[in-house]
Amino acid sequence: MPAFRNHRLFLVLACLAVASACSRAPSARFGSGLARIPAAPEIRRDERAQFELLNQDRAAHGLPPLQYDDALAEIARYHSADMRDHRFFAHESPTSGSLDDRLNAAGYLFLAARENLSEAPDVKRSQESLMKSPGHRENILSRDVTHVGIGIVRGGVEDPKNLLVTQVFARPGKAESADEARAAIVRSLTRARRDRGLAPARESALLAELAEEHVASLGSAGSPEDLAPVGKAIAEAVAGLGSDAPQGLVAGAQLLPQSSELEIPSQFLELRSASYGLAVREVRGPTGRPMIQVLLLIAR
Repeated sequence: MPAFRNHRLFLVLACLAVASACSRAPSARFGSGLARIPAAPEIRRDERAQFELLNQDRAAHGLPPLQYDDALAEIARYHSADMRDHRFFAHESPTSGSLDDRLNAAGYLFLAARENLSEAPDVKRSQESLMKSPGHRENILSRDVTHVGIGIVRGGVEDPKNLLVTQVFARPGKAESADEARAAIVRSLTRARRDRGLAPARESALLAELAEEHVASLGSAGSPEDLAPVGKAIAEAVAGLGSDAPQGLVAGAQLLPQSSELEIPSQFLELRSASYGLAVREVRGPTGRPMIQVLLLIAR
């Protein structure tokens, strides 16, 4: 019996999300809001104490410290309270959904996110148990996140004397205007070709005009089906140009949480001489999250 109790005392569960849900597509509307869970001074001290332990674990493995993020702590504390009050221990909540849902509801822009859950008598044993579990250890020692918030409530699912701990890790994103995103993408395209030892690509007024004309026809969901009719319309417009038509034209569309996430098409980095046209617009993604939609036309 004691062995069974020790096992249940240290409940841990890990989740990874990279701009996507842990177990299903996110459904919470961006910025719809999460209830704020107040924390007594001793709880906030526990949260900060576990944060210090977490960064000590990272330092012991030669990793830089994470920054503490109060907004992530509020999201984490909400989930800890939700688990306590509704008697469950999981990343997926019957009331708030997935980690992505909670981040979206809080209006938190992110490029990567992870979540650890733990139930233990105190923060020291909580952190020790997380580090002994491969999945949770991976989250704590991850290189794809820069910030963390820790949310603790008193009253465990298994034992009312325990603490319920949620750690939410993230690499925050930022809202960009279309002009800001376009300038950043042009810099990325220039740098990518320079790094390959290729001549700079030429910005084509014709291709830019075609891209600007057709980018609004792309749906905000960013599906491949959206691109097909746009590509056909561009091909028809180019065919009417006769000998002035650009050669080897390739069209690509991407729906991005931030311009830094652009995937540069391989064709752009394979042509010794290339020209391009770029159109960028601000859209709202399926959950209302601010997104950047890109239409890139490449030609020889």
